[in-house]
Amino acid sequence: MYKKTRASLAGIILLTMMALATIAGSGTASAAASGRAGFVAEAREAGLSTKQATGLQSKVDTYLTKLAGKGTQVSPNQIDLKGAVLNVAVPGEGRPRQLGAVRPAVDNAAQCSPTADYYWFCAYQNAYRGGDNIGMYSCGAYPIPWFTTGSWENNQTRGTVPTAYFTDGSTWRMPGAYYYASAGVNWSPVTQIVNC
Repeated sequence: MYKKTRASLAGIILLTMMALATIAGSGTASAAASGRAGFVAEAREAGLSTKQATGLQSKVDTYLTKLAGKGTQVSPNQIDLKGAVLNVAVPGEGRPRQLGAVRPAVDNAAQCSPTADYYWFCAYQNAYRGGDNIGMYSCGAYPIPWFTTGSWENNQTRGTVPTAYFTDGSTWRMPGAYYYASAGVNWSPVTQIVNC
């Protein structure tokens, strides 16, 4: 009887642990879903149509997948990269703009638009500062998630030299600040930029 009770108790404990793991896992999934829904609602409050808001969230979700844990969505169109911010344009618009309140934890889309503010390195998805952008303000390595021909602007402290890292393992020490490459920047082979 004692062995049977102990075996039953072990089975109950195992089932309880499995149930708790399932609940915790679904809680995480529902928290992520409610976070996305909250950002869509915030975008709607900022004046976007339902189609624009859901399209924007789809773009952000695609970036989050590409970034594989290296970024956190902090507003309807911003992903915090811990020292940089990826600003996402509303579908159909040429450049990102600030939606809703500026978060104190991350700088806003205006740092790279219309030009890079002083102390910033900005990578642009498209030529002539167009498309989505990544504003880098802290020294670090930041992923480049694009396969487009874009542009970049180095308006950091005079002489600050960024480095581009490529898929083949090579590097390129980019021109020091101030420098603006307005077009012809092939992002396809670039994996990351160290901005300092």
